Amino acid sequence: MPTLRIGNIGLAKTGATPNAYHFGAGTSSVISRIRLMDGNEELDSLRNVAQWLTFKGAQKSNSQNSNVFNHLNGDSQGWVYGETGELLSANTKQIREGHQSTTGMLDLRECFGFLNNVSHLSTKLFPNLRVVIEYVPNSSPHLLVESMRAQDITGISKVVPILICDEITDDALVATLDKQLTSANWVAIEHDLSNMPQAFNPAGATVATTATQRVQLRINGFQDKTVSRLMIAKCYEDTSAAGPNVNQGALGLPATKGLGGYGSKALHKEKFNIRLNGRNVLAGDGLTTPAQMTMMLSDTWGALDMCPFQNTENCGLDTAYAAAPNNVVGINQTVPPVLTTAPGVGTGPQQGYWISNSAWIGVPIQDRVSDLQIDLERVGTFSEGTSSSAGNWQAMNIHIFGEVAKGMTVSGNSYRIFYA
Repeated sequence: MPTLRIGNIGLAKTGATPNAYHFGAGTSSVISRIRLMDGNEELDSLRNVAQWLTFKGAQKSNSQNSNVFNHLNGDSQGWVYGETGELLSANTKQIREGHQSTTGMLDLRECFGFLNNVSHLSTKLFPNLRVVIEYVPNSSPHLLVESMRAQDITGISKVVPILICDEITDDALVATLDKQLTSANWVAIEHDLSNMPQAFNPAGATVATTATQRVQLRINGFQDKTVSRLMIAKCYEDTSAAGPNVNQGALGLPATKGLGGYGSKALHKEKFNIRLNGRNVLAGDGLTTPAQMTMMLSDTWGALDMCPFQNTENCGLDTAYAAAPNNVVGINQTVPPVLTTAPGVGTGPQQGYWISNSAWIGVPIQDRVSDLQIDLERVGTFSEGTSSSAGNWQAMNIHIFGEVAKGMTVSGNSYRIFYA
């Protein structure tokens, strides 16, 4: 059956201190690339798996994310209310000694569109089926786990996964299905990458430094392919443990900020348009506000499960005020929780880590691509490393995921896969 699953996927660790999986992809954060192969023939594949699955997780309902997938996948995209009305992430799966209850499962239909559009996987037609996984290295713990404290990342190791298959044991049914399988059509998820350089040289910059930056990026990965929908994620080019995706300094424990390198950063005063085959897809200046971008994203890909302000650059003011110790700005892990102007800890409250983490852009294409360009503008601002908007001037990786039409024809015990 095409209901292939990877079980026992994830991490284990030695030592007494547990850790939590990356908020976005959970146990699947260990996967960098995955391929469905028949011998040396590639049937389907997916690059940047964890980033794509983070977006797919946001498409599930809050009930599913906070009651099912947080246990099954170990991610933390569902939201619940705390005892005093605060909004908290619903992560429950931890990485600790042993692995019986610390690993998860991945439905491969989330990665391979091929599996959603074939009746079965004939072992006569595909005699050498295998799934090939490329892992995120343990040297990049900020892409795997939440806490970056030394005792929390010491002794982390990958757990050997298992492939789970449902088998059809009725020979007559198998023969009928084999006879009926003459062709298939599906949409594969393909990925391309471009780059937005830093807005200005930070040497000598002050908090008053700003620069308007506009780039027009040619995307060649979808040329001569029929594309249904695009999803664009804007991530910091610097994905190191010392980069802007990880909290640094005295304002709190070193930890991955929200969706970190697998989310999409909301940029200051950003504008977005896309040019397809010589014409602008969006009228005028295109998308110019977070509300417009999120509305088109939802219209293109469906409803998303995100907390308030997760798609905007900030929430409220980063200014100090007299407050009780538990008052916070934003949601979840606001830093510092005790608002203060004491020397060495910043100038006031900072945004919660989830703010500005989910500013994905979704655009319908529904056409064969001969030329594709992204027009992106932002205003780069300089801010201290402890600020909620730290790194707003930095270089960005622009990840583009697209639904690409593919097909297969079957003749006897041979087949051919092609772009539709």
